[in-house]
This record gives sequence, C-alpha cells and structure tokens, in this order.
Amino acid sequence: MVEIKEKSKIGILLLGYLGDVINTSGIINCIKESRPDVSISMITLNSSVPAAKGIKGIDNIYTADKSVRKSVFNTIKFALTLRKKFDIIVVLDNSLRSAYLAYFTGAKYRIGRGGELRELFLTDVVPYLDEEKKMEIPVIEHYARCFKPLNLYKENIGTSFCYSDEDNNAVTDLLKNSGLYNQKFIGICPACHKKAKSMEYGDLVNLIKELNKQNEYKVVIVGGKDIIPLTDELKKDNTIIYYDFAGKTTFPQTAALIDKCKKFISIDTSCMHLAIARNVPTLALFYSNVYKKWGPKNLSNNALYVNESSNYTDIDTIMNKFNSLSDKKEVM
Repeated sequence: MVEIKEKSKIGILLLGYLGDVINTSGIINCIKESRPDVSISMITLNSSVPAAKGIKGIDNIYTADKSVRKSVFNTIKFALTLRKKFDIIVVLDNSLRSAYLAYFTGAKYRIGRGGELRELFLTDVVPYLDEEKKMEIPVIEHYARCFKPLNLYKENIGTSFCYSDEDNNAVTDLLKNSGLYNQKFIGICPACHKKAKSMEYGDLVNLIKELNKQNEYKVVIVGGKDIIPLTDELKKDNTIIYYDFAGKTTFPQTAALIDKCKKFISIDTSCMHLAIARNVPTLALFYSNVYKKWGPKNLSNNALYVNESSNYTDIDTIMNKFNSLSDKKEVM
C-alpha cells in the first residue's frame, strides 16, 4: 500500500478522449472527499481539456499534443516537462507509452496495470484481469481499481460534469432565440467522426419522424462540428421537424444544453457521457460489443440499444425503449 502523505501531489495520466476523461470524475470526487489536502492534476491530451475543466476535483491540468503518441522521443520530451511535479502518478491508460512517460516524470510512486512490459516502469502494479481485457466491466470501475494501492478505491461510483453560469446563460439565450425556452425537448446525438459508431441517415430520419408524433416534445440535434455534414443532409428533408444545434455550442455549453433535455438519445460518444453525468435519462445506441465497458452503468435511469452486426437501428425497439424512460426530474 502506498502511503499518501499530507499535501501529496497526485497526477492522473490519461491520454484519452473527452468521454474517457469524464469517466474519471467519480473517483476524483471520491479522492477529494476523503483527502481534501492532496493536489490532483490531470495529464491528458489538448483535445480533452474541456472535459477535465468540468471535473471539480482537478486542481491542475497538464496537456500534451498528439505528437506524444507518435514517437518515443516526443513522449520522453513531454515527460521531462513534468519532472518532479508529482509524488504519485496513477496511469489509467493501458499502454506501454504511458507507463514510461510516468517513469520519466520522476514521480516516486507510479501505479498502473501490468502487461506488455509496463511493470518495468511502474512501482506498483494493478492486476489486469480477464474481465477488464474483455471489456466486461464499466470503465468507471476499470479506472477506480487503479487507486487500490492508494487505499482510495470506491465501488458503485457515478460520474459528474460541471459548467459555468456563463455557459448556462449562453444556452438559455440560444433556446430563447430558437423559440425553445420553457419547451420540453429531446436531445439526439446521432453521429461522430467514427462512422462505425454513427446512425445511418435513413434510420435517423425515421427516428425523428416517430419522435415528431409525440407532440409534447421538440427534437434537438446536439453534437460537435463533425456531425454538421449529417445535419446539412437532414436539411434537404422537409418531412421532419427538428432544431439543429450541432457545432453551435462549446463543450460545456453542450453539457448545459443536454442538461435541459427531458431525455437524450445518443450513440457512443462524449455527448452520451455528458448526459449520463448530468443525470439526464439516456438511451445509448451501440453498434459494437463495447457497451458493457462504455455504456451507462445505471440502467434504472438509462437504457441500451445494441446491434453488434451493423449500424441498422430498429426504430420500433428504439421507441419502446425511449418510452420506457422517465423524463428528467426538475432539481428544486
């Protein structure tokens, strides 16, 4: 067991994407609750900074560009900029590169999963279990187990994400200008930059048509700039009614927009993780077998649709699952 001294500096190394970082929020909040004296830093990619900024327990953020992933030289060069900044580094990436990056920071304790020679660069090795390799447990639990050597492991944790009053006000103005203020609406994030994760165009059109039949809800498209080609295509179809906010909000504003949805439908992307973190009842769509790891952990508030064989979406099944979800409760 690694002793955490008073005012220890802990670095969390995760060179992952936005959704990956959001899923660290639960364990980070637990650490801060039990050890408010320690300093927690996130070491991540530049592109994931917006997610790290939304996690309350993070005190500092150190960022790397994607070149760190491309060569040993770049990895070590970046690591040397972090020399002596941490007493402890917890490596959440299951990669050899991240293990030796941690080593070259000079942190006294370096904790992570073994395998693929990673243990050569770590002081404390967390077992890499078969259920983890097969992606049969939620990613939140996967990350939390890395903190066992620090005696900071907690079970059954969730996720959270915070945005500012300014972000909330910006979204309120956006809704007012669109005529949606004080309306009940459903958010949909149908696509991302990975086609294998995205809904087929025809299925999306049919889904919106079905949702349009439920007159109590308006339909809102949510997501980043990478789905604009899809929403541009949707504009050619005058048989559906929706509001297009794709690419029109920053990451924290997207969280604020999702937070105002009564329900949310999303493919496996950062918007799905934002919705779950904000406790918006979410129907998560998966077209691969990674749903046990990356899908919603709480299926009392959320639902799953899985089709591992193709991107075809059975709209009748989707609507049944959607109707089984309760509207988000208003927080008083």
